[in-house]
Order: sequence, then structure tokens, then C-alpha cells
Amino acid sequence: MYLKNGLTAFLKVKNVIFLILGVFLVSTGAAIITQLIVGYSGDLFTVLHARAFPESIILILVGIVLIVSSRISRRLINDAVFFSGYFEGDLNGYVDFAELAEVTGKTTDQIRRRVGLVRPLYMKNYRIIRTVNYRYPEIIELYSKTITCSCRSCGGLIEKRVFFEGRCPYCGSSDLTAQVVSGQRLYCINDNAARKPDDPAYYEGSPLQSKRIGYAVGFGIELFFFLIFLIVFLTMVNNYNNEPYFRDMFGSGVTSYSLFRSDLLNAIILFAFALAAIVLTVPITFTRMLTIESAQRYARDFARFPKPFLTLQELDLIQKAKDPDSTVTPEDQYKRIVKAVKEGYLRGCSPEKHGGVLRIALAKQIVKDRCPGCGAPIVGAVTGNYQCGFCGRQITGVIRKQ
Repeated sequence: MYLKNGLTAFLKVKNVIFLILGVFLVSTGAAIITQLIVGYSGDLFTVLHARAFPESIILILVGIVLIVSSRISRRLINDAVFFSGYFEGDLNGYVDFAELAEVTGKTTDQIRRRVGLVRPLYMKNYRIIRTVNYRYPEIIELYSKTITCSCRSCGGLIEKRVFFEGRCPYCGSSDLTAQVVSGQRLYCINDNAARKPDDPAYYEGSPLQSKRIGYAVGFGIELFFFLIFLIVFLTMVNNYNNEPYFRDMFGSGVTSYSLFRSDLLNAIILFAFALAAIVLTVPITFTRMLTIESAQRYARDFARFPKPFLTLQELDLIQKAKDPDSTVTPEDQYKRIVKAVKEGYLRGCSPEKHGGVLRIALAKQIVKDRCPGCGAPIVGAVTGNYQCGFCGRQITGVIRKQ
């Protein structure tokens, strides 16, 4: 709803192409410069004035620009995915920059800059507005249509924003599923009717399984080429001074062995940089595979958890139940969840901080509007339990998984 999905998907493909092209250009340029230095050993003047030298520098610079731009774009996309998921889990349609700062561990100024950067290209359906008599001068207002509804508590007519809770001006109740008044008809609007939080697939970013297969195939291809290039590289290095070996292999094709050794040295340098490029990409692919696997594991845990909010302590208990010897701290698990959300591997859940406690919100929805003890309205509920401001009663099930 808040993410420009089509454009974001295109930019993700663009980033992959830029990264591959950038690595290729940097590797090629560096290999050519290395060949010049080795070929004209001790003659720095010739190296610097060779025609290929400035061309190689340009290749390296262009490659670096492509790599850096792809990484910056990917980071902004990750931020946009995270912000979008957080906005979708919001109940009242207004988000403080301080809320996002607490959840992400960034400063308020950093979050304000990032929200401003992702808005023009990656996100939609929100705006930054100035406030009056509020603790922050600016907040994020999420887009929604305003409709006339009937309060379920007292029947009074209220103006309510679609997807968000409404506040009745007569009885003060918070109502997410108020009845819409349309002519002579009344019907209940429920944004969560299509949700399936008991299904792990609901929390998995789409298409997560195909991404996992794709990264596994890519990892296998990288290992295959690494082994092939390594065998060829070691063969050339080990037989660099073995003239009979190459004459037996190429026969009459080797007319001048000194010239052949020069070409062979260039080939060795190219294969060395090709191996280095593969070595740099293999850990990235392997890390993505592990992140997807952990995201699928968390999706299963979220689906089985009965409450709308999962604290880090409860997450740690789940981890210890599965692996008593695990040394992963709750804070590390939280960081992994945030990373998976940013990568788009998890959805339908949003890291939030309420009362100084970090929690993972799971398909939350307000289901109670009045205190069963004194009948006072429930206002501004953000967690599963709520303490009535009038009688002090602790009320459970104010918010639940839906």
C-alpha cells in the first residue's frame, strides 16, 4: 500500500545489473593495470603513458560508481520496505519519527532524512505534516479516505479514516471496525478479514521460496566457476616455466615461447582477478541464503504464537525450546528480524517499541472498546493488555491476532 512495488522491483533488477557490471569493470581495469606493471617492470614512465592506463582508470572509476550507486539504492529500498511494513501495522494513521528511531536504533534526524529520501522514488500514500500543540513539530500522516461511520459503543455518527481506528467524540471509544453509514445501509468494515496469521506463508515475503531456490542455484554456479577457474589458474602457475608441457598441449601453435609466456602471464592475472571477484560475491549469496532460511523459521514461529505482540524474552524462550545450547542473544534475533523485514523476506509483522519494551507486532487488531469494570472507553491501546485510566483495572485481550 505504501511501497511502489513495480518501480521497486525494476530498481532491484537494475541494482543487480549495476553490481555485476561494476565488479566486472573494476576487475578488468585492475587486471589491465597489473599486466602493465608486470610487463613493464621498473619502467613506471611507460606504464603511466601507456594508452591502456587511463582507459583502465576510467573503467575502475565507472565500476566503483556503479557498485556504490547500487548499494545506496538497495539500502534505500530496504529502508522503504521496512517503513512500509511499519506503516501497514499502524492503527491510528499517524507515525512519529521518534517511534521509528526507537525501533531501528537510529536518531530522529537520521530517520527524518531517510524517510525524506525514500518518499519521491520508492514510497507513496503518506506525507509529512507540521503539528500544533504536539510533542514533535512534524509527524508522518498515512493516506486514507474519510468516511462516516456508526460507533459500535453508543451508535453516534463519527468521521473515521479507512484502515485506522476512529475516536468517537461522544463516548470516546477507539473503534477500528466501525459500521459505515451508506444511505439506508450499514455494513462493517474490517481491514484484517483477509489476513491469515496462523499460516506461516502470511509472514513470508513473496516469493520467498523461489528466492531461496534462486540463491541456492546461484551459489552452486559460483562454486562451479570458482573451482574451474582455480584449476586453470593453478595449472598455469605450476607450469609457467614448463615449456614442454605447453608445447605438447598446443603443438605448433607455440612459435615463440617468450611471447607465449607473456600472454600466459596476462591470462594468469586475469584469472586471479576473476577468482577474487567470485570470492567477493560468494559470501553475499551465502548470507542471503541464511537470511531467507532464518526468515522462514521466524515466520513459522510467528504463525504458532497466539498473542499479537512477541517480546524479545518470549522470542528467546522459543529459541531455547528448539535449541537449548543456542548462544544467540534476543537482541541479535531482533536485529535479524529487522534485517529480514528490510530485505522483504518477512511481512505482516512490524518491530515496535511500547513502554520502553521492544516487541514484534503480529497482525494486531483492536477488539475491545470499553472497560468491562467501569465502562470507560479504551483509548490509545497499543499492546495486548491495557490498564483503565479511570478504575485502574487491567484488561486483557484489548488487541489480538486477527
